[in-house]
Amino acid sequence: MLPTAMKSTSRAVLLLVCAAACVSAQQVLLQGRFGGEINEQSGLGTTPLIFSWPASSIYASFEGASVNATISALEPAVDSSQYTRFVFYVDQQQVALEATNPNNTVINWDATNLGNGTHNLTITKISEASYGQATLDALTVGSGGRFLTPVLPDAFASGRRIQYIGDSYTVGFGNVGGTTNCNATVCEIHRISGLCYPELDSQNAAIGWGPLTAANFRADYQVIAWSGAGLDEYAATLADGTKMYETGMPEEDLLSITPEDTTLFMRQIAADNTSMVTNYSSWTPQIVVLAGGTNDFHSTAPPLEEWINDIISFIDMINEVYNDPTIIVQVFPLEVQWQGVLTHDQTTTYLQYMTSLYSTAEMMGMTNVHLLQLNGVGMPLDDWCVDHPSAAADANIAAQLTAYIEAIMPQWATTTYPLSVNV
Repeated sequence: MLPTAMKSTSRAVLLLVCAAACVSAQQVLLQGRFGGEINEQSGLGTTPLIFSWPASSIYASFEGASVNATISALEPAVDSSQYTRFVFYVDQQQVALEATNPNNTVINWDATNLGNGTHNLTITKISEASYGQATLDALTVGSGGRFLTPVLPDAFASGRRIQYIGDSYTVGFGNVGGTTNCNATVCEIHRISGLCYPELDSQNAAIGWGPLTAANFRADYQVIAWSGAGLDEYAATLADGTKMYETGMPEEDLLSITPEDTTLFMRQIAADNTSMVTNYSSWTPQIVVLAGGTNDFHSTAPPLEEWINDIISFIDMINEVYNDPTIIVQVFPLEVQWQGVLTHDQTTTYLQYMTSLYSTAEMMGMTNVHLLQLNGVGMPLDDWCVDHPSAAADANIAAQLTAYIEAIMPQWATTTYPLSVNV
């Protein structure tokens, strides 16, 4: 039964009610990387927990007729009318979409009249880290209720795990904006093309090509991606407002900097360069999709040999911490890049570098590295927001990646693996 009343309440009212009649959550399942207290033995997290990475979710199970969540925004990364967006599900049904913004930095959400019995709650961050992060401060249930050991979703029960590493194509940037409703009003002086970023209501990371592919295999996943990130290039904004891309940390006076994928890979919390992953073995994917690279070619192309060597070193790191997973280098086609993200010459260079990277890995005997050149023929090219793939295009990419995985790993879709959680 769907709840008959769902609303955001003031923090004062929520705290007053909870002081008399609520029980704090102790155990939630985590999909994606989180900051906070995470039990390495069980894989469960305890509030408060920091939501940073796109398409990350928490799962909780409880008995009772009501449930409450408090989420507070952290320092935003860009000047936007919204900082973070979350979708709430009760018993697998979407019941609310809430956002933090400059005038409302705290989400106090509750669902009531659920009916006594067992219920499952999912909260998914559908916005990317470059706009903002948030803390899940508390989960509570009403008087007479209690939290239970979380019920394992199918994706956890299979033990199949995929990690996606990339950029704006991977976070679902603008995928639900459309050309007529892109709402590109986040205007920053360092936007080198003179365009503006779309508002957060123009993206939904949870229906990007990565999560869609994982759903096709009933697999758990992580999205380690940030708009503007390069595989081996930092996107730096200089003090005069111009933007440049270069290998290695720039030494100039900077307004901001977007880290490369190698740096993001090592972070537990997306926007915190002091928060590093300390135990990669707690969540080990069988497949890693390297989908970055586009942003490495906005400026002068980096030296080919240096660029390849750096990414081979990154692949070596992935192999070491994840025990040689299947690595898919995913290359976007001309039709995607020519929408406006890269010029024709930049696209040609991008394609040459990506195939050269794969050839080098092949010659080095890295048999676990594969190349997927996406096919642009038949890909939906309408309703794109700021030159980025639409939800329909993301679905097309997911279908291609799904077919490719089925071809190179035919047993993976039906094989179960040791779980990443112990509940």
